[in-house]
Amino acid sequence: MNTVDTGELMPEPRPVSGGPPPSLAEVVTVRNGLLVEHELVLAPGATAADLTSAMILVPPAAALVSHHGDVDLSLIFREVPRPDPEDAVAHH
Repeated sequence: MNTVDTGELMPEPRPVSGGPPPSLAEVVTVRNGLLVEHELVLAPGATAADLTSAMILVPPAAALVSHHGDVDLSLIFREVPRPDPEDAVAHH
């Protein structure tokens, strides 16, 4: 508790408003059964550093399967489908 000689409470320090700037590149992962896709969204003004930081979240073997965008650019990467564990059990 912060006090002054008069015994009055001093206001607590406040955090810097706004915090760190939001990234202009982000990855959204969607899982649908065995299919896994990663959508990389780039906003205008994104830097190579923004792109690199976001790409770390996409598995290296994922392949680019689609792209779209007017203002923001979206790149869709799909992971190589894994075998269904139930199929492996059925064959034994």
